[in-house]
Amino acid sequence: MMALPNLIRRTTRSSRGQAIAEFALVLPLTLGIVGAGIDFSRAFAASMTLTSATRNAAEAAAYESTDLAAAQATARAVACTEAQQLPGFAPGSGGDVETCTNPVLTVSYSRDATAPGANTRYPLVTVTVTTDMDFGLAVPWPFIPNQTWNLGTTQSFQILQGR
Repeated sequence: MMALPNLIRRTTRSSRGQAIAEFALVLPLTLGIVGAGIDFSRAFAASMTLTSATRNAAEAAAYESTDLAAAQATARAVACTEAQQLPGFAPGSGGDVETCTNPVLTVSYSRDATAPGANTRYPLVTVTVTTDMDFGLAVPWPFIPNQTWNLGTTQSFQILQGR
C-alpha cells in the first residue's frame, strides 16, 4: 500500500519538471515573435509617416517654389517637421528641426510653360521628393547590421502654378 502514494508523488514532480522544461523552450520563441511584432508595427507606422511627409513636402514645394533651391528648402522644412517624431530622426546643426540630416531628401524640380494647358503665366511645375531614412529598431536582432532598417519613398506632385 505504501507504493501507491510514492508513485503519485513521482508523477506530480515529473510533470512539474516537464512543464518547466517546455516553458523554457517556448519562452524565447514567444519573446522573439512579440519583439518582431513590435518592430514590424513600429516600422510600418514610420513608413506611413515618412510617405505622408514626403507627399506633403512635394506638394508644398510645387505650390510655393519658383526654382530648385526654393523647392529643396521648402521640401526639407516640411518633411523634417513631419518626421521629427520618428526613431532615427536627426536634426540639423544646432538642433534645427527644419534642416534635418536624417531623413535624407533628394528633390527634383521642373517648370514647363509648353506643357498642355500651361503657359508662361501658369507653368506646369513638377516636384519629385525622395526620402531615405535609417530607422532605429527597438529589439537588437543579431541578423540585422547596425540595428537599423532603411525606409524610403518617392512622391511626385504636379500643378499649374498660379491658378
